[in-house]
Amino acid sequence: MNTNERKARQLVRERSGGICEVCGLRRATNFQHRKNRSQGGRWTASNGLDVCGTGTTECHGDIHSNPTKAYEAGWSVKSWDDETTAPVRTWRGLVLLDDEGGWKAATR
Repeated sequence: MNTNERKARQLVRERSGGICEVCGLRRATNFQHRKNRSQGGRWTASNGLDVCGTGTTECHGDIHSNPTKAYEAGWSVKSWDDETTAPVRTWRGLVLLDDEGGWKAATR
């Protein structure tokens, strides 16, 4: 694990408090890249969500099995999108994520 990955994971976990950022109901167990690493996604807090489940179960699985829904909610972003300006629907509502591990309310 490199320094950027370690820092991003730590910031995202601190932001979530260990609770899934999508449903707010279950313990978060996985880092979900909003922009895939294969599409230029970076290890940053704005590019990550702390989610429950695996790539095939619970919220993490829902993101991967329902790409249209994931893009609409901002759980996934296109390769040309900027994660810091792309809103994401969390249990807190629609928010913008920053690279320091913070968030603020957003409008679409």
